[in-house]
Amino acid sequence: MSKNSITSLDLSIAQIFQDYYRVPDYQREYVWGERDAKGEGGEEVEQFLRDIHAEFEQATKDGAPEYFIGTIVVCPGKDDVYDLIDGQQRTTTSFLTLCALRDAISELDGQVPPTLNGQISSTAMNWKGETVDRLRLDLQYEDAADVLVDYGRGNGANARRDGTRSIRNLANAYDAIREFLRTQFKEDANGLRRFLGYFTNLVKLIRIETPNVSRALKIFETINDRGVGLDAMDLLKNLLFMNARDTEFGKLKEIWRSLTQAIYDAREKPLRFLRYYLMATYDVDAKLQEEDIYDWLVKNESQTNHAADPIAFAKRLEEGAKAYLNFSKGLTIQGQV
Repeated sequence: MSKNSITSLDLSIAQIFQDYYRVPDYQREYVWGERDAKGEGGEEVEQFLRDIHAEFEQATKDGAPEYFIGTIVVCPGKDDVYDLIDGQQRTTTSFLTLCALRDAISELDGQVPPTLNGQISSTAMNWKGETVDRLRLDLQYEDAADVLVDYGRGNGANARRDGTRSIRNLANAYDAIREFLRTQFKEDANGLRRFLGYFTNLVKLIRIETPNVSRALKIFETINDRGVGLDAMDLLKNLLFMNARDTEFGKLKEIWRSLTQAIYDAREKPLRFLRYYLMATYDVDAKLQEEDIYDWLVKNESQTNHAADPIAFAKRLEEGAKAYLNFSKGLTIQGQV
């Protein structure tokens, strides 16, 4: 691949997981399994499976329809691993589905197809001549706390479930997948293998590969223009990283983590907080709607200065989120009674 070329491939789940992927530590956490204090939410995983299963049920003895679940954006990383810049939610959910199918089949009759194990992990030799077992997907952001290894190694039932948001969300997603499989297939191991065959061979993704992170982030922005697929908060994070220097990624990651945690602790919706913050801080029309926030940010860099100094802008957002959290507790801006 030349330094400016972009390639795209139409790949099945089986083909996708012949390669290795890492989600860089500056990416947002896994959120598809997230539920609120009342236990509500997290429907994305079940909807993902329902849509695939509906197509699976259209199969006849002569064939079955393919099902497209979207795009992922990657760039080459170190150690022959792709850095996954866009598509973490569907890729992680697909990986958890492979793990859950393996576990369900193993518990019923133990006849797990060898190809499935290879799609979850594979052995490789490192430069020292040592054979190492590597998962096909590695979540590097700290919120994941290496918990994906538990699912990859077949220990999903006993995986950690308390701690960070990502740990809880991954557990919720795995549980939702197992429950879906139990509901649809009960104790039919052959039915599970047929669904596995459909899932790995006829569920498709388009993988867009770019030569570097900067190009990948730009494509991420283009794919999700005007908030399609992701909301303004996710696009804002991408915008800040796209304008930051590589050496600033670590600092920006920590600020963003602190910012989103404060919003989460205040039990506020991120987009609503962002809208209120912009209206209170800048010259913003009171009629600004959440779906228009990203466009407003792009057009008003002269006010926010987020492109010239993304760290400073993120820091101001973090301070605003912490002040909001303190206010929600009846405290002063500094957190005093």
